[in-house]
Amino acid sequence: MFKIKYHSFILGLIDYFSICERVTPRLAHANAAVVLSAVKVIMKFMEMLEVNSEYISTLVKKLSPPLVTLLSAEPEIQYVALRNINLVVQKRPEILKNEMKVFFVKYNDPIYVKLEKLDIMIRLTSQANIAQVLAELKE
Repeated sequence: MFKIKYHSFILGLIDYFSICERVTPRLAHANAAVVLSAVKVIMKFMEMLEVNSEYISTLVKKLSPPLVTLLSAEPEIQYVALRNINLVVQKRPEILKNEMKVFFVKYNDPIYVKLEKLDIMIRLTSQANIAQVLAELKE
């Protein structure tokens, strides 16, 4: 594991791309902590890149599948993943805007997982998916 103290020195744009490219393969790691750490590093560096850059949209597409995969783990890991996903959605809702169905509550989810899923669903709700969300909440 490595730590980057980016406040203590100035990285060039090439370095941001390089670090993101080195961290991106960790998104496919079997360990949830490694995946979440990789997401955190990439999110930090995305803040420092140009807002409308093509590279950011590429990173956004790469972040969604690993986060969704974490939701198929046992409830305790799901909860940790959901708490982190909640933070991600607060900063960049576009990452998971097309993944609403994975946050639908299952009957056997523990209450703490259900509450987190509902919170994320509310944050991701838009005009495009409001009917889908309301239909799910009726059930």
